[in-house]
Amino acid sequence: MRKNILGTMLALAMVTLAAPSYAQFGGLGNALGGGSSSSGGVSADSLVKSYVGGAQQVMNADTFFLKALGRKEEAERSELEAKNLTSGATVSALQDAAKVQSESSKALQAAMGGEKITMSADSKKLYAQGLVELVKGLKTYTGMSGDLKNFKPSVSSLGSSAAAAAFIVKSMPDTLSGLKDTLKRSIDFAKENKIDIPADGTKSL
Repeated sequence: MRKNILGTMLALAMVTLAAPSYAQFGGLGNALGGGSSSSGGVSADSLVKSYVGGAQQVMNADTFFLKALGRKEEAERSELEAKNLTSGATVSALQDAAKVQSESSKALQAAMGGEKITMSADSKKLYAQGLVELVKGLKTYTGMSGDLKNFKPSVSSLGSSAAAAAFIVKSMPDTLSGLKDTLKRSIDFAKENKIDIPADGTKSL
């Protein structure tokens, strides 16, 4: 079961790695099971709300990973940021969240690339939960493909939500690229350390 699930997740990573541009974004969303938006316009508020949901899932993943690898301080910071990020987030709040995610990623990369880590059964369970949350976050982001393409700021699109939406549209390519690398690295680490994925984790694939 573990090999099958990890194989599926690795295939998911390979699919995402093969789709770096918005021209392929819609197909990527379908491959991940994400929904596309209607042909009508997309509001800034709905775009921000969807993005925040994905960001919280990614930060929850980071929290599980960091706890599993003994990085308590960084885990607490990621957990707090996820709780503080709201659906009406401003550009400043999104930038703060992105900074925390970047710092978490660096901490994880350092931990995974360091000396051999001995993980307890409980730590492996936390890590497996992190993988599940990371896939959920990636699915949420790719499921926004239609909304990102349909969002067109207008003269009346003013205020914090419009600015936040514009920030999301601009930053999403880099965000996805980083998540693809994180997912592949996380899967490789799980395979190397014989970490089982819970059966219910397949529901997020």
